[in-house]
Amino acid sequence: MGTKHVKGKRCDFQAYIVGEHGDSSVALWSSISVGGVPVLSFLEKQQIAYEKVTLENIHKEVIDSAYEVISLKGYTSWAIGYSVANLARSILRDQRKVHPVSVVANGFYGIEGGDVFLSLPAQLGRGGVLGVTNVHLTDEEAHRLRDSAKTILEVQNQLGI
Repeated sequence: MGTKHVKGKRCDFQAYIVGEHGDSSVALWSSISVGGVPVLSFLEKQQIAYEKVTLENIHKEVIDSAYEVISLKGYTSWAIGYSVANLARSILRDQRKVHPVSVVANGFYGIEGGDVFLSLPAQLGRGGVLGVTNVHLTDEEAHRLRDSAKTILEVQNQLGI
């Protein structure tokens, strides 16, 4: 999520990856927008074909890129530092911006079975997390998010947490 400068022009985009931070994370393709225009809806209206497998491959590359950085450098500190700086800015300036942050996910999007912390889009301000944002998920995205929660809950149960 953020603002990019492309050829001297400012371009606002919004995209979320939710769930656990890793292999069972979920890319919310249905919520990606550029300049406020939902990307998938735009492609469909313009009759521009895209394949679901292409989107899945892009998400896999995002996941694998973290492993590649770790294998080359041993850590991913720049990305973590950048993210923390953005979170701190939103809180300290009471900007009330939406960021994907770890929150107790029980009760959101049909997630149940115990207290599990997952990354969900949440509004941040001076009081910390002000609330989880109700982002529309497709049925498949909601199902994958619940599967991500189950993955974490299973690990917690194995560890006795």
